[in-house]
Amino acid sequence: MDGSRSDESAVSAFSTAIIARTCSLFLDLGPKTRAPATDLPTEILLRIFRLVYVENRSLQLESFHSDRVCEDWTHEEPLSPALFPFAIAAVCSRWCDVAATVPECWTRMTIKVDKNPTDISAIRACLWWSRSLPLDITVTRSVVDNDTPDEVECQRAQNIRALLRPHFKRIRRLHISVLHSATLPFLFTNLDGPAELLQSLKLASAIDDGNSTRTRPSHGPLVAPVLDTLDISGRCLQDGLLQNPAHIALMPKITSINISRYRPSGANAVGLSLWQTLRTLSQLPMLDDLTFCDVHFDTNQNIPAGATFSLSRLQTLAFEKLDDSRVLKAVFAVLITARLSSTIITDCKVTTLSRICFTDYLTFENMDVSNNFVNMLCHWNGSSLTLDNCAGVDDNFFDIITRPFRSTSEDECYMAPRMTKLRLLNCDRFTAPALRRFIQARVRAASAPQWGFLNPQATESDEEDMLTMNTKAIGWLDVRGRGPVIAEADAAWLSGHVSMFSWDALQPDGKKYVVEYYSRKVVVK
Repeated sequence: MDGSRSDESAVSAFSTAIIARTCSLFLDLGPKTRAPATDLPTEILLRIFRLVYVENRSLQLESFHSDRVCEDWTHEEPLSPALFPFAIAAVCSRWCDVAATVPECWTRMTIKVDKNPTDISAIRACLWWSRSLPLDITVTRSVVDNDTPDEVECQRAQNIRALLRPHFKRIRRLHISVLHSATLPFLFTNLDGPAELLQSLKLASAIDDGNSTRTRPSHGPLVAPVLDTLDISGRCLQDGLLQNPAHIALMPKITSINISRYRPSGANAVGLSLWQTLRTLSQLPMLDDLTFCDVHFDTNQNIPAGATFSLSRLQTLAFEKLDDSRVLKAVFAVLITARLSSTIITDCKVTTLSRICFTDYLTFENMDVSNNFVNMLCHWNGSSLTLDNCAGVDDNFFDIITRPFRSTSEDECYMAPRMTKLRLLNCDRFTAPALRRFIQARVRAASAPQWGFLNPQATESDEEDMLTMNTKAIGWLDVRGRGPVIAEADAAWLSGHVSMFSWDALQPDGKKYVVEYYSRKVVVK
């Protein structure tokens, strides 16, 4: 077999080698030049392959929320040119034959469904060589072009599912990332029966094709008693869980859900039902990590009278590319009694959002100038704020949060009074003096007598410890990525008044302004 090109994925090279090997059984291609490494004794090759196998394994937590440690594959890009064992098996027929005798090597599979798909014979070989061991399977594409549809992708995926169906009981991870949502399997029909080992399931597409016209097969429901992580497209959620909410009971151990890509086209297109989605998710007793990404929700649908649900167990929450701030408002209303450890808001419209539930770590990413989130900080009582690539973070932003607002007493209170950590990543519209004035105001407020002032904008629904407004100084400040220059005087003052201070700001000309930790000097690199 020929070796793979450096720019070709190991999976593609392996698939090509299997095809070439099959052809050579019927064609006399004459003698081939053999490299010395191909003639190594089998025992030596096996020892080498097992060493490489061990290097690709590590001790990891059994699941994101588990304390149990187990050996697992280390993360590597599925289409990497060096992906084990495909890169080794593509070197020559003998190396492939030797590797095939070690079933553990073939428990990780990558299958391509693009216009240069993995050959069926290569898939069969991997399934056979893995014997009866648990499998981690990734179905993906090397090229994703939203402007160029792939009419055959769905048929390729169906052929692959037919091959995988007899092995479904031993699949531990199944990650499918394709171009069209119509290519994805129906959650409770194409994926059916008991999946006793399935821990992680991903069904994602780059394009939402709208309502599917495919005929649904009449298989039984998916039973996944140990499924921990579900990454699912909005279309699969609509066709699966929302139309069959009772089936959620068949996946009781889910702790993490990511719902993505639901963009129906047309002027009268209806979004995903928000209240039905939240109600369905509330039936998961162990759910504590939730992400909504690029989903168009229907927020006009009224919640039926008497309908109650709660997501009080939730710990981490993320919103990404949501075009309606009413979605965030509705979710936060459901979570009014929750105490989140982390909330991440990325590229979302939040102009009409003024309240968020309690969350300790708050992150805003890729927020443009029109999405002013200052109002949200009036009601935020967490400890750590991260602002990443937010155009609205300028001198005016710091001037606003520097100014105190009055409480019911005669003393002053500040926004985000409990914040002690501030990270500014890729924010280059503010100046160092404006940031210094903000830090100075917090230092003065923290040194003044503290009496647990009442937040004038709090409501009776807030918990008692959210009403107090004791202002804390910033003890941890990190500025990095794209950022402003800093003068020696500002660097010296910030270093002296912030316990953990770092500044590594990249300029448009490629230079970096770095404040050295010990000398507190500004160095231009």
